Amino acid sequence: MKNTYILVLFILFSCDDINDSEDFEEFIPISEFFNFNESDLIAFYFFDNVIINDQTIDSLDWVAAFNGNICVGAKQWNCTSQSCEIPIYGENTLNSLTIGYMQSGQLPSFKIYDFSDSVYYNATPSQQFLWNNGDFNQIETLIAN
Repeated sequence: MKNTYILVLFILFSCDDINDSEDFEEFIPISEFFNFNESDLIAFYFFDNVIINDQTIDSLDWVAAFNGNICVGAKQWNCTSQSCEIPIYGENTLNSLTIGYMQSGQLPSFKIYDFSDSVYYNATPSQQFLWNNGDFNQIETLIAN
């Protein structure tokens, strides 16, 4: 009975901490916010530098591409080379899981997830490239806004 009592106090204490916190905000996990399906239509965007607050991101951070509010590609930034790529997928009319994905001539937007601070940032590339199936686009810098 003593162990049950301690467990109940721990659960009540934990729930009270979350519910009473003024700083509590609903957090969308990476697996949901950066969720996407693969397509056979794909373009690669290579970045030499990805920066948040004048600091290069680390291997626990993520970069994602969006078409409007639809995630069309994401990658944890654990790169081993100078330039790291993110695959960005296109809409394939034969695959309903890719509805709303990139189409030729559209411009993807980018977001960066800072793992250490649990913050999502909008990001701006130093160069803009329209999405086209099969393209390999080299961009110098992606900077969080």
